[in-house]
Amino acid sequence: MSYYTKILLEMKRIQVLDCPLEWKWDRITKVKKMNYDYLVLNIDKTIFDIVEPVHTAYRQLAKRYGIDLHPSFLERVLDTRGASRERLDREFVSMAKLHDQAIDLSAYYIQEKLTKNNLLSDSAKAFLRFLNEHKIAYGVVSSMPRSFVEQMLRTYPVFKPAFSIVQAEVFEGKPEPDLYLKASRKAGVHPTRLLVVESTELGAESAFLAYAKVVFIESLTQRNPEGSAYSLRDFANLDELALFLLKNHTL
Repeated sequence: MSYYTKILLEMKRIQVLDCPLEWKWDRITKVKKMNYDYLVLNIDKTIFDIVEPVHTAYRQLAKRYGIDLHPSFLERVLDTRGASRERLDREFVSMAKLHDQAIDLSAYYIQEKLTKNNLLSDSAKAFLRFLNEHKIAYGVVSSMPRSFVEQMLRTYPVFKPAFSIVQAEVFEGKPEPDLYLKASRKAGVHPTRLLVVESTELGAESAFLAYAKVVFIESLTQRNPEGSAYSLRDFANLDELALFLLKNHTL
């Protein structure tokens, strides 16, 4: 019996069944809305800790060249492409010249984390094993270069997505829906049948605009209250998401 199955059985044992009718109706409505055919994970931050190495690279370069680095730049730089990247570069002209150097430097920091074997947390490993054990097919998207994703695939045998898409392979970056529209085509389902796991506001908005169902991992990102409008449900962590998938997965 898996770790998550044991937790689920314990939750069922202590569940209070005598609840008000409106609570039951609300739960039935939410379950209906959350029906899905294919799971898609944004692996940046959600699964692999590759956001901080990129941010560290930009911080180091900004310090080296004496540039005042605004937090808003770091929040947006990973997810922008096309028109959204052009807007970001117009807003932060000094940083626009550093993208190529930042990619090389962040690759060094990511390799350092790989060497120390701390790129994938224990909870993320458990979550990926859970997906494999229960034969839950999933695809992944990332704002990282394709070479980074390929390196993750080679390094971690537990990481077995059916497909992967990187932001450089679509025309527009987040919050435009291009990434998740391509994911729906790869999965062979309508976008409304995707269940997308996100950990950034731009990512959640992107999936929402693609008409996908979005859930959000709260422990990974602080977000504005209005950002919650994009997700059907928020989960405290990957363990909580796994329990939901265990109860609702019917593929």
